[in-house]
Amino acid sequence: MVSKFHLFLGIWLLQIFVAPIQADGEKKKLKIVLDKLEKEIDAEHLVKTELKFEKAEGDDEVKINGVVDQLVDFDDNYKITFDISHSDEQDGEYKTVLSTPQKGICEVMQTHYKKFFYESLKEHCNAPDPDVCPVTKEKYEVKDYPLDSSKFQNYLRPGFYRVVATVLHNEEEVLKYRVESHTEEEA
Repeated sequence: MVSKFHLFLGIWLLQIFVAPIQADGEKKKLKIVLDKLEKEIDAEHLVKTELKFEKAEGDDEVKINGVVDQLVDFDDNYKITFDISHSDEQDGEYKTVLSTPQKGICEVMQTHYKKFFYESLKEHCNAPDPDVCPVTKEKYEVKDYPLDSSKFQNYLRPGFYRVVATVLHNEEEVLKYRVESHTEEEA
């Protein structure tokens, strides 16, 4: 699932944020702009990733391309957590807006992945079925998957975000991604 999960993780990290935006009683439409994505802890014995987050020249839309090679089966013995922090200024103090408890990979696949990502992802990838557990080892190829913040408009607010997603196995951190991004008003 980390393979499938890596793809899901990268996408989720860029798209989940908290706190509604109100301006004169109307919501402003914001988009998420990726500033940085990095692996803090790598787990090449579990999954190998070669994902690129690319913008076409003159286009703000980010598309994901690449390969995720999941080397083992993933079940709920693999847990994931997300920590999301926000700051009004890039160099300001970041405050935690969401910190999730550990959840099994299959549970996450059957809930958040299924609700927010599966339908659009399967059009751009041989995406794993969210209702099948364990997520069996496989090589996943992603082609032009667009990052879309529209599903999360009610949770975005202006500013800067840091999102850390951690995968644990036997209570040990085996994989960790960190995403830094900011919001901009849509034209």
